[in-house]
Amino acid sequence: MYKNHEYFLSLYYRLSDFLALNLAFLIGFYIRFHNELLATYLEYKYTTLIIVVNLSWLGVTSLQKIYRLDNFTKRSRYFLALAIAILLQLLITIAFNGLTKALYSRLFLIYFYTALVVVLSLGRLLTLKLYEKYLKKKFKESVVVLFGEDAKLNEVMQFFRKNLSLKKQKIEKLRDKKTLIDQLNEIIKKQDISELYLPLSNFNEEEIELVSNFCDNHFIRLRLIFDWKGIGARKLVATKLDQTSIFKVALTPLDDPFNALVKRAFDIFLSLMVLLFVFSWLFPLVAIAIKISSKGPILFIQQRSGMNNAAFNCYKFRSMKQNLDADIRQATQNDPRITKIGKFLRNTSLDELPQFINVLKGEMSVVGPRPHMIKHTEEYSQLVGNFMNRHAVRPGITGLAQVKGYRGEIDDFSLLQNRIRLDRFYVNNWSLYFDVRILFQTVSAIFEQHR
Repeated sequence: MYKNHEYFLSLYYRLSDFLALNLAFLIGFYIRFHNELLATYLEYKYTTLIIVVNLSWLGVTSLQKIYRLDNFTKRSRYFLALAIAILLQLLITIAFNGLTKALYSRLFLIYFYTALVVVLSLGRLLTLKLYEKYLKKKFKESVVVLFGEDAKLNEVMQFFRKNLSLKKQKIEKLRDKKTLIDQLNEIIKKQDISELYLPLSNFNEEEIELVSNFCDNHFIRLRLIFDWKGIGARKLVATKLDQTSIFKVALTPLDDPFNALVKRAFDIFLSLMVLLFVFSWLFPLVAIAIKISSKGPILFIQQRSGMNNAAFNCYKFRSMKQNLDADIRQATQNDPRITKIGKFLRNTSLDELPQFINVLKGEMSVVGPRPHMIKHTEEYSQLVGNFMNRHAVRPGITGLAQVKGYRGEIDDFSLLQNRIRLDRFYVNNWSLYFDVRILFQTVSAIFEQHR
């Protein structure tokens, strides 16, 4: 009978990856050093490195949960997690190289990680095919039973088509609740049933209990579909309080720890790149220009509304003359407070560059709803319904509303409504692809302005 193949597949993937990791290390080592005496290079530092590589791989894959196949309902999400695991492992190796000053061959590291991607992919493909053949020989075909109308079962059907599970399931659909047990008995006479899916909205407590007992007696896994409109479409996390089941309703896709980790890793990586390769040399030039243009500090620091409406100090290059209205009055077109260099900084969005420091501190994200002044948050929350939903995530340096043209001064209620509508859409539909697309649109918009 078909039994929890995802558990066993993940176990074999662990073994396959372990062999691939060490084989790739040996391949990289051989390609780099094959023309010279192996004994010369089989030194303590390389034996130490292979131990570190194996230990760090265990830690990284555990963090990324790439062996929990039930976590991944989409192949793209699974392969992204695997790619991040390899990247993190590479960064750990580079960091170890720098800390120990062992001076490992850079060519060797390139060969090693190139071989790792190839060997690991081939190893997993081979493991999948071999296990698939094994299951066909070992177990007779089982069936998954779905109860309910096609409209309610569409998402379940899509899950079976996209799921990483290797066994192609035979699916039976049932619709008559009165004869459900009889129909299940008829199916069992011909073949095993591995799972039964029931929409909660079609059954009362007594009926569920009856079906549950039948499933227990026939070793069928019962799956209850939480199909209540509205709430059923949200991200739910089940937990227990003694004997009472609790469903936690997620506010956004970023309530998922995996999604939050991916976004945070992306933010940190991009912020480090900008701060190291752009901010490091541009800051002195901008600082001098600001000092020449007007008296006052280089940075303008203002309290803004952050995630969960927590206030934080937002950094910007100062683009205005010092004035008492800075914290209560928004900049307007042709604002006399804006300096000449400030106008250039605002038009090119360079005034926002110091906010990558906020991102690195965890107060902001590269992409997200723009942070408002505290005063404006208080005002707008009274004007627009569900306004505070935009504060369920970290505010961003750029955002969907900005690339759609809703940036800068708000002098019309419809502009405010559209900006908040786009902010809420982003919050409720986040994906890494969405972030990357907004970034490209931001860069494109800046260049379009100055063509």
